[in-house]
Amino acid sequence: MYQRICRLILNNAPQLIYTTNSSMGHTLTQLKEGYPSFYHEISINEKVAFETAYAGAITGKKTMCILSTEGLYKTLDPVMSSAYTGITGGYVVLCLKETEEEITPIGYFSKLPLLITEDMANLSKIIEYGYFISDKYATPVLIQAEMGENDWFFEEKNGLRSEGSSNKKPEKDPRKAEFIKNPGRWAATPKYRLELHRLLNEKIEAIREEFETYPGNTLMIKDRSGVITCKREYLEFYGEDTSLLYLTTIHPIPLKLVNAFMDRMDEVYILEGEYPVIEMQLGNKTKIRPSYHRETQKREKPYEVMYGFFVARDILGPASSINIAHGIKKREPGRKVLAITYENHFLHSGLPAFINTLYNGSNYVLMVMTSEKEDEIKAIITGWGFTNFFTIDNVAEVERFLNHDKMTVLFCKGII
Repeated sequence: MYQRICRLILNNAPQLIYTTNSSMGHTLTQLKEGYPSFYHEISINEKVAFETAYAGAITGKKTMCILSTEGLYKTLDPVMSSAYTGITGGYVVLCLKETEEEITPIGYFSKLPLLITEDMANLSKIIEYGYFISDKYATPVLIQAEMGENDWFFEEKNGLRSEGSSNKKPEKDPRKAEFIKNPGRWAATPKYRLELHRLLNEKIEAIREEFETYPGNTLMIKDRSGVITCKREYLEFYGEDTSLLYLTTIHPIPLKLVNAFMDRMDEVYILEGEYPVIEMQLGNKTKIRPSYHRETQKREKPYEVMYGFFVARDILGPASSINIAHGIKKREPGRKVLAITYENHFLHSGLPAFINTLYNGSNYVLMVMTSEKEDEIKAIITGWGFTNFFTIDNVAEVERFLNHDKMTVLFCKGII
């Protein structure tokens, strides 16, 4: 599967590719001989991958960052500023949907263009369009792509070829790196920020006009009752006679197309999952009806207990459990708290959080789940003068540390 995805990506001749997916990175290495020259790296975390690719784009290179949809949420710091700062090359952030996590709200809140494809056969085409928008409007473009292989299986079984997957060798992109210093963009002090905000709003409206004629948006008029959606799976809840507007350009949505559809309807149902991103971009909502296409998911318990410990996990981002645990201990000094994080999360955002814990004298237990970086982390925290760490063979051993009265770090191989 990764080889097929990589070939569709390379058909668009990106010059620089950064990813956190080791399988994707190794596949790109295997394909280097058959495609124009490109450079790629497997980055240590998502923030590094996004920022390194972004650096290439601001120097004029055609770049790509490949993440999971869940992984994009770990890059919010640079993502939320990238639309204002802009780029001079082409920059596509391809987010592969491996879980239920959607990136639709990030496009809306970061003011970045966002496209969705549920058909991997069209991946090359939508990436090509993403680069067109990115080049023309000097902005990063987000693309969410489903990971399913059903369409490919059907095509191969019937002797068909996915769009954009031909054996024709793509041409090498000729653009050269050139960094142009512009303090009005890079510094973005309040005075410049106001001007950048005005320019960004104009850019968004121009992109909206481009999206009005994008062929990936499908319109079918059948009745006076209509559905606006970006997800095919929801259509089974409505009859064959229902009118449909299927959108792949989620932000900014093509308002003329949407409003023209709604004008022809008596009632409209918007089906877009957990985040009402399409609905939030609409002005007139008088025809919108509530849709009950699926049961409301039950929320998990807001707390977890393990071997007598109150458990804090990375629910707010990489290594956020460390700050959560520190906050709980300052609020309730007598509570036994176990913070659980992972080695890559610790190296991503855990270093400053752990330093803050030591500086302010918290005394909870931190368990770092490891694979191959245990020695590196031990060397780092030993350099700070912290030596109260232990390696345990299984998670159950944390019970031994329930009554420890000082900050303790445990290393355990595996995932929980």
